[in-house]
Amino acid sequence: MIYLKNRLTELYLVSLAILTMGIFESTTEGFYSGVIKLSVGAIFLVFAITSHVKYNINRKQLERELSKEYDERDDVIEGKAAHVTLKILMIAIFLMMFLSKWIAIPTNTALFIMLLFSSMISVLAKKYYNHVL
Repeated sequence: MIYLKNRLTELYLVSLAILTMGIFESTTEGFYSGVIKLSVGAIFLVFAITSHVKYNINRKQLERELSKEYDERDDVIEGKAAHVTLKILMIAIFLMMFLSKWIAIPTNTALFIMLLFSSMISVLAKKYYNHVL
């Protein structure tokens, strides 16, 4: 991208230099060579402007595609993290149900443990899938 920006700047500078050379030559030395340099400079300037416009359009389109790809990646991460969290939460619920036969666990404590457990698993799963994907 930086190379293309430098290239566009170079095209502008070259076209303006040829245009100024053509202006000076048409007034001082010869009309015919000045007109040729003016036309070549104008052609280079038109080429530089169209290249710049195409570059800006392609850059915006590329940024849109990359942001869409990034959004899709975030959706995949969220989905996988939710799936893992749900599986582990189900295992924890079955474990709490099994343990509640022998140990008296207050309802508020059990719900608080499940809430902490699911939030920790969700954060860890997101970090893992963000690193993996």
